[in-house]
Amino acid sequence: MGTINLKNKRILVTGGNGYLGTFLVKALRSEGAEVFVISNNVTPSTNNFSVNITNFEELNTIVQKIQPDIIYHLAANISRNRDFSIYESMTLSNVTGTLNVLQAVKNINYTNFIFTSSSEIYGNNVSPLNEKQHPKPVSPYSLSKASAELLIQTFSNLYNKNYTNLRIFNFYGKNMSEEFFIPQMVNSLKRGQDFLMTKGAQMRDFLYVDDVVAALLLAATNTNAYNETFNVCSGKGTKLSDLATAVNEQIKGNAKVILGAIPYRDNEVWEMIGDNSKIKEKLGFIPQVNLENGVKNII
Repeated sequence: MGTINLKNKRILVTGGNGYLGTFLVKALRSEGAEVFVISNNVTPSTNNFSVNITNFEELNTIVQKIQPDIIYHLAANISRNRDFSIYESMTLSNVTGTLNVLQAVKNINYTNFIFTSSSEIYGNNVSPLNEKQHPKPVSPYSLSKASAELLIQTFSNLYNKNYTNLRIFNFYGKNMSEEFFIPQMVNSLKRGQDFLMTKGAQMRDFLYVDDVVAALLLAATNTNAYNETFNVCSGKGTKLSDLATAVNEQIKGNAKVILGAIPYRDNEVWEMIGDNSKIKEKLGFIPQVNLENGVKNII
């Protein structure tokens, strides 16, 4: 993969205390960067600020002190609820919050603003999903991510700043919350409870968290990343039924994943596989951890 030089760079990570944020912050520090975290629920210290990005005044005061060289914007409301009653709170966090971060760094001479978007914005586009396809959001969350991408692009072009939008696909890793499919499945079996799921014909593109972090690092200083949008994915589709079989084989207990125990959802997305040729070509990104080894790691 490409060379990364982040030594002594001042890097701001919003949402740096979230799941992906904690891995990113650790990786940036091991690259010799000076990392500052702005997160809702972080214990305040010299480099950590407990601030909600929807509060512009507080955010701006901290950002002016930090004067970052690079910004990673991860802070977001990630509820996948499809009910539009959450639209306003979702937009406040994910769109207005993003605007607040952009406004706060507007007069700072930073080299890149990296945003973690989501594969969800593709909705029911045809796989393999590529960056030229128009977003078709299916929820307030995916709509807010698509809006934030456009906001960053428009703002950055207007003020002559660099940005990179990264559309991250399904990722998984150690100690992940059970809101997510793979940890839910693994933890259920470890507790000795059968895991009930559909027949599992759905195809998903899974990426191990270390590979996601590698992609985030590659986008930091590579000029090929500037003003571009990339998929962050493995480029391989895995049937959920095959994943279930792999997990059953690895966990030697009495509990099993039971396929076909529950019906498919009405608006099931059957295939969500990303095309990663653009990030491979422009940034030299090559996923290192295959699904089998990734699942071994978390088990």
